[in-house]
Amino acid sequence: MPDLLPFRLLLKNSNFRRLWTSQLLSQLTINLVNFALLTRIFFLTRSTIAVSLLWVAYSLPALFFGLFAGSIVDNFSLRKTMLITNLLQSLVIAMYLLTTDQLFLIYSIVFLYSALDQLYIPAQQAAIPWLVPKDLLPVANGIFLLTQQGSFLVGFGMGGIFLTLLGHSLTIMISAAFLLLAAASVYFLPSDIKKPDLRPFLDRVVGNIKNSYSFIMSHPGVQFPMGLVVISQVFITIVALLLPSYTFQVLGLDLNHTSLLLIVPAALGAVWLTSRLPAVVKRHRKKTVIESGLLVAGISLFLLFLIGFVGSLKVYFSPFIALLFGTAVASILSPAHTLLQEYTPEGFRGQVYGLLGFLMTITTAVPLLVVSSIADIVGVGTMMGLLALLILAGFWLARTKADSYLKNKLNNN
Repeated sequence: MPDLLPFRLLLKNSNFRRLWTSQLLSQLTINLVNFALLTRIFFLTRSTIAVSLLWVAYSLPALFFGLFAGSIVDNFSLRKTMLITNLLQSLVIAMYLLTTDQLFLIYSIVFLYSALDQLYIPAQQAAIPWLVPKDLLPVANGIFLLTQQGSFLVGFGMGGIFLTLLGHSLTIMISAAFLLLAAASVYFLPSDIKKPDLRPFLDRVVGNIKNSYSFIMSHPGVQFPMGLVVISQVFITIVALLLPSYTFQVLGLDLNHTSLLLIVPAALGAVWLTSRLPAVVKRHRKKTVIESGLLVAGISLFLLFLIGFVGSLKVYFSPFIALLFGTAVASILSPAHTLLQEYTPEGFRGQVYGLLGFLMTITTAVPLLVVSSIADIVGVGTMMGLLALLILAGFWLARTKADSYLKNKLNNN
């Protein structure tokens, strides 16, 4: 958790507040809309594969544009880039009202929104050191990372509530309004006038990728936490996109109950563990905390498989299992990010995290399609059991192999 004094100093910085507001509203919007769309698609198709294609549509722009977007952003005003992308994304969100439940149009609009995000996100990240004093950068980055992770849980959690109380169309309209507010917040940032540099930037992009790849391959201590973050994000995304099917098929409830029964408890578990984590890592190695998280995550998913056989009581057990899963996720990701930062020199962190974001997006698509196809055949409850076995295998690997990767700083981790 950030120290209170630096956090208060950041909040006194009006430009930081404006940038943070834009990030918060943008992240909440996309997660809120994604939840609304994936429940809508499942309602129309009853197909886990159709739901997984939503993520594929969101991932493709990262594959096509993600590696080049940062170099494009470097050549233009950060303020204008964020302002224009927020405004266009608001328009794109409003276009959902015209889709009339046509899946191809829904996927196309998701693709377009994500393509704009490939410019907004690097511009927003590059704006942090522009607006925040150097001594407050670690706290600012920590807040943005926590907001990014937390908004996924909060946005999905709000999704069910919004859909239940307001309906699909009004939820979309409110989401579009959130992005207009994000654009308004960015509008009041100071101007950063940049003369566009139209010289070829491909060489710089390729050079950064090569440098990042060479650094990662020559530093096993970076490979372990980086691989753990990527694989964990794949599992989290898969579980999140399976939840509507799980709610309908296993719990036998309306899809809008997904957030109240499963996502909100998971968010509470993650927040509770995050608040306790600084004290925990002082008493235990980060590797041990990660191993515990993998074990608890595997057990909680296996319990989600088992409660399908306990009759009506499964509705009452599921929130507690989700709470357990949320604590497990936080105990994996937070120490893994810390290890990654500790093993990566300051001059490489931007490149490594840029490559990390790219990998987290593109590595999710194929596993998601495979898992959703299997889930449609064997059932989503059984799929939860299979995912549990995979995570428990990951626990065994971490327990037996991680020390060989972390041996350079074993005493500290």
